Amino acid sequence: MELEWIFFDLGNTLYNETYSDYERVINLLGKNNLGISPSDFLNRMELGAAAYAVSPFSYAREYFGIEMNEPYSSEKEVLFEGVHEVLNQLSEHYHLGILANQPSGTLERLKSDGIFTFFDICLLSETEDLYKPDVAFFEYAVKKADCIPSKIAMVGDRLDNDIMPAKKLGMKTIRIKQGLNAVQKPLSEEYIPDMEIDSVLQLCTLLI
Repeated sequence: MELEWIFFDLGNTLYNETYSDYERVINLLGKNNLGISPSDFLNRMELGAAAYAVSPFSYAREYFGIEMNEPYSSEKEVLFEGVHEVLNQLSEHYHLGILANQPSGTLERLKSDGIFTFFDICLLSETEDLYKPDVAFFEYAVKKADCIPSKIAMVGDRLDNDIMPAKKLGMKTIRIKQGLNAVQKPLSEEYIPDMEIDSVLQLCTLLI
């Protein structure tokens, strides 16, 4: 595969959201004494992910009839094992970028976690006012990279947000089956990634 650029999603791609999801569920259920166990709620979130819910959390909350919402906090998010090493190795062979539905404050987190310097481009939805799976967001990334789509790979965990729109534009696609959305199954051929791996650690073997 002849590539020049690799764009990354963040949640459940480079960052493990499992602990933040669990804390969010615990906080919500603690404020709503409905006799719902965290495991039941998380199982319903997984069903939501499999059903391509925009927000598996909202899907589960609505299923259980909980009107109160609980904001998501990234404080419990941690980088997956080996992310620093993987990015360091890949940056020696490719230009790296971020294409993610994230708030603008994410930049400071990338800096504090020591990975910001690996990226030549960092495109965040809140900053750019573009949101995945809008193909326009991917077109913007291609324009910023000044590269043809076929020489760009998109790495992400969601078939709907990451793989399908990138593939539609002609980018190469790599799905990492990490986190809640690992249960997603392709709805059609356009949702099938070019490559699929189980861990970010496998990227170097795949691409170098």
